[in-house]
Amino acid sequence: MLSRTLVFLAACGVLAGCDLHITNPAPVTTTPTAPGAITITNTNTNTASTDRSDTDPVTTPTGGGGTPTPSGSGLPLPSYGESVAREIATQFPGELAASCEITHGPSAWAWLDRLVRTLQARDARWGYLCKDAGCTKVAADVVAYKAGSGDLGIWIVDVIGNHCPNPGDVVQVRWGVLPFETVRRWIGVRP
Repeated sequence: MLSRTLVFLAACGVLAGCDLHITNPAPVTTTPTAPGAITITNTNTNTASTDRSDTDPVTTPTGGGGTPTPSGSGLPLPSYGESVAREIATQFPGELAASCEITHGPSAWAWLDRLVRTLQARDARWGYLCKDAGCTKVAADVVAYKAGSGDLGIWIVDVIGNHCPNPGDVVQVRWGVLPFETVRRWIGVRP
């Protein structure tokens, strides 16, 4: 290919008197790492922000595949959380099934409170997601993990599937990790 390009350039310059300007930046060179192998290096200069809302689910690794890590200085989400939630659901299925406050009143918090206390026994950074600026209301089917300094910089995990279910739906453990949140607040004790 290179020899054809050189022949074309020579013919263009000699025969036709072409005025050719090459605007391609410096040539790309490759160094083979093994016989017949070529190493290609690409630099991504994309500066677009892809910050998603906290309602978009994130696929989390399972089976020992690691934990999500936020960009910046936040801590990664601990890998043991899902197994703790599933163990508590197995031990206290009635509490999980009755976790809708609209239907079951204040006692509906029993399962989520138990989960948060159990997680906090391992790491005090576990708690509740604040639903308002004063943190007077917390999400009833979500836990939060404080990964940054202060009460900002958290992982949010949706832990109850079919919370406040329709007739015939089964309330179950869900471990849906949402994108790392830098604005919403965390609290360690439910108000």
